[in-house]
Amino acid sequence: MAAVAALTSFSAFTAPHHDMHQMASADAPVYASQGIVKKADAQSVAIAHQAIPALNWPPMTMTFAQPATPVALKPGDAVAFTFRQTAGGYQLLSATPAK
Repeated sequence: MAAVAALTSFSAFTAPHHDMHQMASADAPVYASQGIVKKADAQSVAIAHQAIPALNWPPMTMTFAQPATPVALKPGDAVAFTFRQTAGGYQLLSATPAK
């Protein structure tokens, strides 16, 4: 879990949110995966990601809400990313080029 926390480059509580439903709970688990960006804009990013065993999820494409300061991504980017569940869905926390 420390490795996942170390990868997290954005804290949902350090910046104001225009949509309170996107605010992540400090005690919500953080999950990590890798995938390919399919679509991205200032509000959301769609990622075709690998299986996430901790959630019993198969590989799939999902849309994640961008953080208050959007992560600069474009379709085709291979990324390692972290996210957490919020009341409104799933919030992207960080995304870095996949190795």
